[in-house]
Amino acid sequence: MSALEEVPVTALVDRLDGSDRDTVVDAVDELGRRRATEAAPRLLELLRLTPDAAVRNATALALSDMVVPEAFDAIVELLRDPRTEGRRGTLLYALDPYDCAPILELLVDLALTGGYEVRMSALGLLSGVETDIDEPTWERLSSRLEAAAATADDERRAEVIDPLYELFD
Repeated sequence: MSALEEVPVTALVDRLDGSDRDTVVDAVDELGRRRATEAAPRLLELLRLTPDAAVRNATALALSDMVVPEAFDAIVELLRDPRTEGRRGTLLYALDPYDCAPILELLVDLALTGGYEVRMSALGLLSGVETDIDEPTWERLSSRLEAAAATADDERRAEVIDPLYELFD
């Protein structure tokens, strides 16, 4: 039983304005556990504005658990934001319940350039994308893959580049 289980949703939302990271993360986690969609607007605001990676990640996961449609665009914006570099694995994980076809190229770029967790998360999301790739998009992706293959070591080639080629075959 969570210590916050009996706390009303409105009181949990009020805790999102606190200065103690653990209190905010606990409130976010509880809102996500309850799938309290009435808190989604405030959680979306928190996701976009917080400078704290732990709060941002917890918030992305809570919104993902609620499958809030607006969370997709907010998370994608964060994946493109330089302030999240080195801290994108959880954000990618939070995209799991969403259709990631619209961000196919971003996922390929993250798979090619990210750290291990980001690469694996991006590849996982890409494997779930079911869409036809138009010729101009395929040419851009193919060009990126070829450039990455030219400089990749055997490990990177086996881990990322070969699986990407297989996905797009």
